[in-house]
Amino acid sequence: MKRNSLTLTGIVKKEGNQYSALCLELDVASCGSTPSKALEGLRDAIETYVQYMLEQGREKDLLRPVPVNGLREFC
Repeated sequence: MKRNSLTLTGIVKKEGNQYSALCLELDVASCGSTPSKALEGLRDAIETYVQYMLEQGREKDLLRPVPVNGLREFC
């Protein structure tokens, strides 16, 4: 099986007593009690999303960048 590499960007911000993490290229997010837990959850969410898209034969739809308005809301 051929494996492709995908470089993704994750950003983290503090919201109250939680941290939110967002993948800019996939519009996938997660949260956690620490920055590392938020990123760990984001990795899991990305893995689940990518696996689902591949199983559905939707490789060409895999990348779906965060809309500018969504990015403004996150930041």
